[in-house]
Order: sequence, then structure tokens, then C-alpha cells
Amino acid sequence: MQPVPRRVVKSYNVRFQLEALMRGAEGAPTLTDAIDVHAHAAPGTENPLDMAKRASKANMGAVVFKNLPMDKPYYVTCQEVQEAVNRWAEAEDVRPVKCYHGIQTDPTHAGLNPDKVRERIDQGGAIIWMPVISSAHNVFRVGAPKRAVQGDYDGPVVGPLPWDEALKAGQYLLDDRGQLKESVREIIRLAADGGVGMSFAHASKPEMEAMAEECQKVGYHQAFIDHPYGPQVGLEFEELKPFADAGLIFNFTYDEISPLLGVDPQDMMGTVKALGAEHFSFSSDGGNPLLPGAVESLNTLARYGRAFGLNDAELRQVTVDNPKRILGVN
Repeated sequence: MQPVPRRVVKSYNVRFQLEALMRGAEGAPTLTDAIDVHAHAAPGTENPLDMAKRASKANMGAVVFKNLPMDKPYYVTCQEVQEAVNRWAEAEDVRPVKCYHGIQTDPTHAGLNPDKVRERIDQGGAIIWMPVISSAHNVFRVGAPKRAVQGDYDGPVVGPLPWDEALKAGQYLLDDRGQLKESVREIIRLAADGGVGMSFAHASKPEMEAMAEECQKVGYHQAFIDHPYGPQVGLEFEELKPFADAGLIFNFTYDEISPLLGVDPQDMMGTVKALGAEHFSFSSDGGNPLLPGAVESLNTLARYGRAFGLNDAELRQVTVDNPKRILGVN
């Protein structure tokens, strides 16, 4: 008979105490004023208006649509969703959630083009995502859809590829000298000047280190590392502190602890406790039809936080205060 894994033993330890954990003095956590800075609303994921309605019912403060349908500019769709949820919320007598949209730098969104990024900041884009599925590191770690890479490949999915091949197929942020490409430096400056957030997305550790250094150089404090324990990023606990010291936020997501990625929640919450909640935010990374909806995902992640040791103050820090810092709002 196989030994019981550490993750399972801890989960049963938590289950045996759930009544006390969820119905004690603090009670089960809620999403009041929570901000989800990473939710998916492109075709094939979650309908943005449905997500906004559920977020409003949960009394959330805001949701950032990382992506949206591409039949219209993101800012147009986001405004339409905002107007529709405002009307619906008035009829339902609930507070409407604030809707924001993201800025992408994958090839289908013009890539690492500072002029396009500037244009989308001017249109109200709230968070810039550096290359995600098109990142060379992503292609190396988990592969990518064919549409996101350069080169002639068979089949709908490319890779994972060896590093040398991934560098040719995907986007890499460093030049031949190991320095940030000028376009990346300019995008960071645009984020700082525009007061918008930035995700380092699926970049490698050397790319992230170079971006963190540039952020410090220009005095920019709204950058974050998405799903740091997810396999597409793959950072280890020992690698986090220098990024925290550089002022970055780590954005833990429900997708990380989902059956699809399988990060141990005791490791995630233990990391928050060890480094301090001031360095973390929680998001759903929701919208994927293989996961619960974005609002349900974020709610579940908050409950995991409580079950695995976070108190009310820490949960508010990671669901409200630090997401506000990322967005640059009060």
C-alpha cells in the first residue's frame, strides 16, 4: 500500500477542523470589495456580463477582464459590459462591480509594440500582460497553441520544445547580451507613467529579474508575478524573497490549486504566512470551462486561505488592498 501523500494528510487535518475554521469568530471569508485582477472572458471562456453580474451579487469591488472577444476593441466591449451591469444592478438593487480590461502583448495583439500599448493605456487598459502563451519560456515549459508561435508546425499545439527551439518559436524579453530589449523597457516606462498594473506573465526567472530591476530603476510599484507556483512559471519558494524585496506582488490564483495544475494549498498559504500578506494578491485566473466560474473560483481560493491559516486582515490584504495597489486605485 502506498504512503498517504503529505498534501492529503494536511487536507484531512484541515477537514477535521472546518466547522471551527469557517464558523468561528471570524466566520467564513466573503468577497466584499474583492478585486479579481486576472479573469478570462474571451470566446470559449466565460461571458463577461455574466461574470460581472455574479461579481456584483458577491459584493465585489472590481474585476479585470484579462481578455475579451476580439470583434471589437477591448475598451468598447468593457464599456458595454459596464453599462449593462449598471442597468442590471439598479434593477436588482445591488452595487455594480467596476469592470476593467487588460492589455495583451502576444502576437495576436501586436506583440511587444510600445505604440499599441500606449494606445490601449489611453483607451483605459488597466493591466499590461507581458507575453503569455507566446512567451519562449511558456513554449519551453508547457507548449503553446500554434497561433501564438513563429514557425511551421503541425497540429493545433506546439511543444513543449527544447529551449533553443522555444527561443525561435516564442517571444523572449532579453537581447543577446542578456539585457532587457528596448521595447520592454519602454513598455515598463509606459506602465509607470500611465499608473497601470503589469503582469510579468509567463516569463523566465532571468527575464523577471531584469524586469524587476527596471521597475526599481523607474520607481514603479504596480508590477506582479502571476501564478508563481504554476508550471508555466515554476518559481520555487527560495526564489521569491528577492522579488518581494524588489517590491513585486505575487498573484496566487485558483488555477494553481485546481486539479489542472495541482499546487498544494498548504504550500501556497504557507508562503503567504512566511513572507507576509503584504506581498501577495489572490485572483481566480478563472473563465476556463474546466474550472468553476471566476467568482466561484476566487471565493473558493479565499476559503482555502482561511482553512489553511489566513486571518481576516490577511485575506483582505490579498483580495482587496494589494489588488488596489496593482490597479493604482484608492
